[in-house]
Amino acid sequence: YKRQVVGGVAEDGRREVRVYSRPDRDAEPGADPDWVTHAEGVLSPPTTPTTPTAADELGGAWPPEGAKPMDVEDFYEHAAAAGYAYGPSFQAVRAVWRDGADLLAEVALPEAAGDAEGFGVHPALLDAALHPMLLAADIESADDGGMRLPFAWNGVSLWATEATTVRVRLSPRQDGTAGEGGLRVVVADGMGAPVLTVDSLTMRPADPRRLRSAVGHGVEGLFRLDWIPMPLVSDADASDTMGWAVLGEDALHLAEEPGLGGGGVVCHPGLEALVAALDDGTPPPAFAVTCLPADGGPAEAGAAVRAADGLAAVGDALELVQGWLAEPRLADARLVVVTRGAVSTGDPDEDGDSGEGELNAAAAGLWGLLRSAQAEHPDRFVLLDLHQATDPTAGEVADAVVRAVRADEPQVALRTGRPLVPRLTRARATGGADETESGGLTPAGLDPDGTVLITGGTGLLGGLVAAHLVRTWQVKHLVLVSRRGSDAPGAPELAERLSDLGARVRIAAVDVTDADAVVDVVAGIDPVHPLTGVIHAAGLLDDAVVTSQTREQVARVWAAKATAAAHLHTATAGLPLRMFVMFSSAAGVVGNAGQAGYAAANAFVDALAAHRRASGLPGLSLAWGLWERASEMTGHMGRADLTRLRGMRPLASERGLALLDAACRCANPLMVAVDFDPAGVAGEDLPAVLRGLVSGRIRRRAAEGGPSASGLAAELVGLDAAGRLGVVVDVVRG
Repeated sequence: YKRQVVGGVAEDGRREVRVYSRPDRDAEPGADPDWVTHAEGVLSPPTTPTTPTAADELGGAWPPEGAKPMDVEDFYEHAAAAGYAYGPSFQAVRAVWRDGADLLAEVALPEAAGDAEGFGVHPALLDAALHPMLLAADIESADDGGMRLPFAWNGVSLWATEATTVRVRLSPRQDGTAGEGGLRVVVADGMGAPVLTVDSLTMRPADPRRLRSAVGHGVEGLFRLDWIPMPLVSDADASDTMGWAVLGEDALHLAEEPGLGGGGVVCHPGLEALVAALDDGTPPPAFAVTCLPADGGPAEAGAAVRAADGLAAVGDALELVQGWLAEPRLADARLVVVTRGAVSTGDPDEDGDSGEGELNAAAAGLWGLLRSAQAEHPDRFVLLDLHQATDPTAGEVADAVVRAVRADEPQVALRTGRPLVPRLTRARATGGADETESGGLTPAGLDPDGTVLITGGTGLLGGLVAAHLVRTWQVKHLVLVSRRGSDAPGAPELAERLSDLGARVRIAAVDVTDADAVVDVVAGIDPVHPLTGVIHAAGLLDDAVVTSQTREQVARVWAAKATAAAHLHTATAGLPLRMFVMFSSAAGVVGNAGQAGYAAANAFVDALAAHRRASGLPGLSLAWGLWERASEMTGHMGRADLTRLRGMRPLASERGLALLDAACRCANPLMVAVDFDPAGVAGEDLPAVLRGLVSGRIRRRAAEGGPSASGLAAELVGLDAAGRLGVVVDVVRG
């Protein structure tokens, strides 16, 4: 929330003005956060002539003769690397010149910022008028202590309103104290007529870490997957629910539970036997329970073996799901898929010998597949995960299933008799100024003389990350691998750009689905610059709805993501890595319709990251939403495809790179990086995993007499589209 307060008129005609804010969605449930003062000022009657002078105009030839153009290509990408991450609404600089000591610029309001109507000067336009200062300050060499932001504005006069394209002159002043810089600012329209003038603007250095804490402890756009107790429901008695069946081995001993379902539990060897029973007149069950897979394999099995087992389990589950959906007589029945150790709930009982270290990665892939099936076919499937080393009673299992259905919770983990359900929650800092106490990694934590290996390194996303590592993380040695290597489109140009930034780059054609090829590329890294980090950004899409997905499609997607991750894990397990980041997908967490195979592969990757952390190795699975810039994988996606993303808007490049840095500082092995829009799910059934992101804010607003859920969604869209959030950004910086 934001609030602007204008005081009463004093005897001299002056008024005090203050700008406040308080946390909203980042506030703890039930908290009553205080208002924070961000800016104070004075509004005064004019003390000088009310018409502009010649010094307030930028007429005549533009740019002036002798002004030297400055290179603004990739300016905002470079700015993000230096700590100034501007979103699309604020990327307004079109051209910059140096005219002696002054800087000149052309600035145009981006379409993403919304209409200028109603503003004296649109906040995004005013903010961008100062961006040339970053260009002149050699932002690539700027460190955290060198960020300069507007501090004090004096002699501000507005001469015209609602400008959309302006000329700017920034003239340095020498009247600031130590550590401060002064400017005179002139903003004019396209003909040179004055729009706004500032007699003196004082700039002060700011610590980016304090800026992060100033907006609360939340990390905007970064989420973690938490498991909370299932909401209480009434009359959830399993003994009253008629019709229970078991498909396959009755490993949970449901048939031994007296009175379950009234008439007992019927066991069938498989789905075909259940269908045959239906043919003989047996009524369909309310629930059919099956355990997949039977176990997680031997504890000593390597990651590659687990990946192969996971693919086989996912293929079997796919055929089971397709058979279940193909039988119309089961339309009102629920298939309950039971796994063991497929998900990590963070429960203390999971620590130790029987905890995270034995996470069943093969079963984790099943969760990705079934999450997508649930998105496509609501109310047909229930996922239930049991602890690896704890055997619940049949009654506890049955009660958890019935409670889940009554509470409309399609995914449950049963731990020590407690049913838990997944919720995405906003990531929060852990208290340290640089967040290193969390056990995460900051850019300073990588040895600049070490080498970072990036799979999918010649792709769009891999190239963006590579350049970001060089600029921000000071990485000087890169090995970029992809299927085509130097023959990939744009690979030579990428290598040249990285070399210009000061990096030594080797591009290699490597099939990361081949274990020997991965071992060879790791072994071939110069020991003088040893491997210190791995980023697995390779992947493949082969989308189809679950009823038409084939084993072959799943296998192709699985190999590029899951199998390759397992090979990288094995090939580097004995090396002293500081970074091991795998690019996953929110599809594996939320369950995107049409991406069952992709979701399965990424869920395996998520589990592998947890396994690495539990084994004392670095590991982070970063589950991305869609990136704004189309890549080879996502370039085919249109508006219809975006509707599957459950309120997740495409990420701008600089925003995604900032989220990468933030995720690396966090201790969780799984982080989700998305630009979540609550309005994007307002008109559809909200996935259970997202409920905490929307309902909490709506409840708080409703308690304050705020708008309805639909009204709130419209308000959020209106604020974002109009760019009025920029007012708050500018005030905070002030």
